[in-house]
Amino acid sequence: MKKFMHAPLSLGVAFSLLFGLSGLPSNGHAAGNDLLLNPEIISGSTDRTDSGSAVLNLGDNLITNPGFEDNLASWTNWGNTAVVTSPSFAGAKSARIASGEGGAGQIISGIPSGKTYVLSGHGSVSASTDTAIVGVDCLDANNNVLAKNTLRFNQTLYEFKSTAFTTVPGTAKLQVYIYKNADSGANAFLDDLSLKARSGVQAINKDVKAMWVWQETTSALQDSAERSTLFQFAQDKGVNVLLLYINKTHLTTNNTQLKQFISQAHAQGIRVEAVSGEKEWGLTDNHSIGLERITDVITFNGSAASSEKFDGVHQDIEVYLNKEKWESNKTDVMKQALAYIDKATALMSGTGMTYAQDIPRWYDGPEYTVTYNGVDKGFYKHLIDRLDWVGLMDYTDRYSDGQWQAVRDAQSEIDYAAQVGKKVTVGLETIDPVTAGGDSITFYEEGLDDLDRALAAIKAHYDGNAGFGGVAVHSYGKQKGNAYYSLPVKADNHY
Repeated sequence: MKKFMHAPLSLGVAFSLLFGLSGLPSNGHAAGNDLLLNPEIISGSTDRTDSGSAVLNLGDNLITNPGFEDNLASWTNWGNTAVVTSPSFAGAKSARIASGEGGAGQIISGIPSGKTYVLSGHGSVSASTDTAIVGVDCLDANNNVLAKNTLRFNQTLYEFKSTAFTTVPGTAKLQVYIYKNADSGANAFLDDLSLKARSGVQAINKDVKAMWVWQETTSALQDSAERSTLFQFAQDKGVNVLLLYINKTHLTTNNTQLKQFISQAHAQGIRVEAVSGEKEWGLTDNHSIGLERITDVITFNGSAASSEKFDGVHQDIEVYLNKEKWESNKTDVMKQALAYIDKATALMSGTGMTYAQDIPRWYDGPEYTVTYNGVDKGFYKHLIDRLDWVGLMDYTDRYSDGQWQAVRDAQSEIDYAAQVGKKVTVGLETIDPVTAGGDSITFYEEGLDDLDRALAAIKAHYDGNAGFGGVAVHSYGKQKGNAYYSLPVKADNHY
């Protein structure tokens, strides 16, 4: 690699050496469905872009000065790059690549081949016609580029993206960089970068972006084209956790396809959790049904290779929907629901999977206090105590007094999760108002831009809170045609 020879190079020559004469790919993603579906290709010397994040155990950040708080210390300025105070995502500063081609980079030595790393960061541009890039190259001992991995940002609000990759044979170093080509002359902004080694499965972290997948599971398992569409959509939206609905047929009849799906998701750094649940499962008479589904997933994992195993069990058991029982004696229903979770977590013990449930945003109300096993506290606190993490159904599109209501409504749950060492992921709704139960619940009418604004606001507000476990979107909705997949783009800021 010639970029860091002592002899000075012109910017144009330097970028030609960095990216090759043909430059970076013009599209934002690796081309072709084969790349999405073949883990061996993903781990090879192909340029890989815009994948989902690995939600796995990660080592220390290998990037020095990743948030540019020390200006450009440890970065070599390739031109047109400066540190600014606005807009920044985290901390006081960010990097800005001004109009025209430019960037900065740093080389990390002592990197082995065959090890998996996760590159992530936050980026935005002043005009969506331009693209901000965060990349990492596998280099040999002589600084020759062996493989490239990139993240691309073309939104005017900061968004999070990450990609998992495996260093190719001959790798001795990694070069991480930020870059923008001339394009339309807009500015690019990068902040809060990370490059970490990966190993093992853990619970979620603040950089999660989860997505529920319901009725599309069967088609995604049985049809490679539908599977490719789902993975590509996850890449486009920065989704790194799939909450995949699973029934007994998926685990048995579609066993082989399900293992392939999970393996391919993991190769792209996407965590997969087995979703199931009915409102009745939280009631004592039906506990055995929900527990049987957990047992089915445990059995499936027992027959799967390490790359084919579910990372967690995620159940959606909304006991308040048992309306007659809930209205007549909600305290008793809450106790039955907590007893189910105690049984479920005991069953999950030692499996290597996390156990999570979804809860509504209003469980923190004072009327939902219950004494269970001699402890009197809010129902939501009992739930957070017992679960590895919680999906908060923070379903509101309202905005007032300069803030999204969803930000305010998540405060109690996230603050309590921080106290007890747990995580809460904040979910927003996108399905149509009739199905959702009202137009104030869903972003269906506001569109993709306002949804992204709300997600960014949630992440920015809670980024430093130890109880924050990222964001989530309900739900994929490709077949249904009225959810996240087909949410209309509305460029105007409605608030």
